[in-house]
Amino acid sequence: MAVYFIADLHLAPDTPELLALFTDFTGMLKSGDSLYILGDLFGYYIGIDPDNIAQLRVKKQIGILNKQNIPVYFIQGNRDFLLSKNDAEYFGFKLLPQRTVICISGKKCLLLHGDELCTEEIKYTCFRIFSRIRLFQKLFMLLTTRKKRISIAENMRNGSRIRFQNNNCVKEKINLRKTLNYLRDCHADIMIHGHTHNAEASVAPGQSIYDTGDWNDYRYSYIVADNTEKMPELIIRSSRLYRRF
Repeated sequence: MAVYFIADLHLAPDTPELLALFTDFTGMLKSGDSLYILGDLFGYYIGIDPDNIAQLRVKKQIGILNKQNIPVYFIQGNRDFLLSKNDAEYFGFKLLPQRTVICISGKKCLLLHGDELCTEEIKYTCFRIFSRIRLFQKLFMLLTTRKKRISIAENMRNGSRIRFQNNNCVKEKINLRKTLNYLRDCHADIMIHGHTHNAEASVAPGQSIYDTGDWNDYRYSYIVADNTEKMPELIIRSSRLYRRF
């Protein structure tokens, strides 16, 4: 039995290659395994859409996993924070708190998406706090049309791309002090997060931190832990590369 962790797939109808990769990846899991999706599964999420190819593919693949006794867990990311408990049941996975502690490799492991660890952008930090208020989310869904929500989501996604390009394509870094405080407060030995797209592992006594990395056109990555005492492994794969850390 193994536990898998992925994040930042950004699946959408216009990413057929990533949808195929997601199908292949879920197809390699075996009965008794489990899968944790640490946010940003979708390019953006504004509610269930029965006509959305990406949502249909996710629902189908998660359904297959459930039938094979492979539970799937989900933590909201900054692109799919509107995904509710009822939505999670629709797709077939269990929605977890934004910070969740589990036991792997005989150690306590803190799971989260990771955007709250990036503190350089004050505007986003404020938006994150406000946007996670359930009342605000309900009002937003109630007072806006689907067309308007799509427009807002696409503008935010395009804005994120522009900021990344304007910053010379430098990826965000987590605030290490805040990260270590989270580990201490949760009495955890390991942290696994996504969001920054930096597939990397920093393994040291008392502060083992794993970043799942993102999925894109040339590479994808995930973290896996088995039922032994070994530390989790970060695995990066592409058509040309296969590396283990």
